[in-house]
Amino acid sequence: MPLIELAKKGLYCALADVYIDPWQAVPNALITHAHSDHARGGNGLYICHEHSVPILAARLGKINAQGYAYGKAFSCNGVKISFHPAGHVPGSAQIRLEHKGEIWVVSGDYKTEDDGLSPAFEPVPCHSFITESTFALPVFRWKPQAEVFNEINAWWAGNAADGVVSVMMVYSLGKAQRILQYLDPGLVLSLFIR
Repeated sequence: MPLIELAKKGLYCALADVYIDPWQAVPNALITHAHSDHARGGNGLYICHEHSVPILAARLGKINAQGYAYGKAFSCNGVKISFHPAGHVPGSAQIRLEHKGEIWVVSGDYKTEDDGLSPAFEPVPCHSFITESTFALPVFRWKPQAEVFNEINAWWAGNAADGVVSVMMVYSLGKAQRILQYLDPGLVLSLFIR
């Protein structure tokens, strides 16, 4: 019997009686991160990285949540569980489950290039790795983030020099914080000084 199986409500660890990023409401949900396609309302208990607790509460309202630090193990019915950095957004984690020496790791979204906002992705040795792979197709080729932010700053500076207002629309959790972190502060200050 595998440690994790695909059930009607999502990935399920029967031994621990927990679901991982469930699609429907369940009594006990391990959450990889607070994006809405991974953390939905209605669960009895949200178990996640400690930085995800306030984000989940802000997004879902009053919830029952337990947060753990990266690497801090706890046990559910004899299954040892811990959260490890996924590098995706603040509070994002890979979830490591171990039972009788068998180790499985589940990651929702993750990013291997350190963004300076979230702890960098940490490879976690395991026997089985389950991952979301939205952008795993070979057609997706991403530029290094330094190059992308240089392009954004050049675009912003060019618009400012031409008297054009720059507006960027980004996802509120993760993307917005990255843009704000890497936007040239001199460009932002120049808007307020004019």
